[in-house]
Amino acid sequence: MRLSPLDIRQQQFTVRMFRGLDPQEVEAFLEDVAEEYEQILKENVTLKEQLGVHEERARRVNEVERMLTETLVTTQKLTEEMKEGARRDGQLLVREAEMQGEKVMEAARAEEAKIRSGIKDLQRTHRQLLEDLKSTVERYQRFLSGEPDLEAGEADAQA
Repeated sequence: MRLSPLDIRQQQFTVRMFRGLDPQEVEAFLEDVAEEYEQILKENVTLKEQLGVHEERARRVNEVERMLTETLVTTQKLTEEMKEGARRDGQLLVREAEMQGEKVMEAARAEEAKIRSGIKDLQRTHRQLLEDLKSTVERYQRFLSGEPDLEAGEADAQA
């Protein structure tokens, strides 16, 4: 059975003749109890309201915490994806640079081979020109010294 402050105030007691209670004391006591009970009920209502407010705050804090956790996880995933993307891009750039370097080296080797071939051709031409020059100088020396030109004689004999 739930009592209200009004129930306490309106409570009636039967008075006995010989051993009865002083009705004014009983009524004063009941009034004090009713006032205390009323205060407790008001305090209970206030505490329930405060509890509701605190529960709502706790719910919001939990929601914010959940959102922050989700954001943190998402940020970490995004960071890892960005790192992996940067790593892949870096590897791709290195591979492209290596391929470009190989092309440059291949072109340089081809150019070197061309230059070496040109040098050999120039060396052959140089030797040939020296031999031709020596031969010409020898012919002129023989011509000047009065010796017959064997090459000219051989050329005439073959003709």
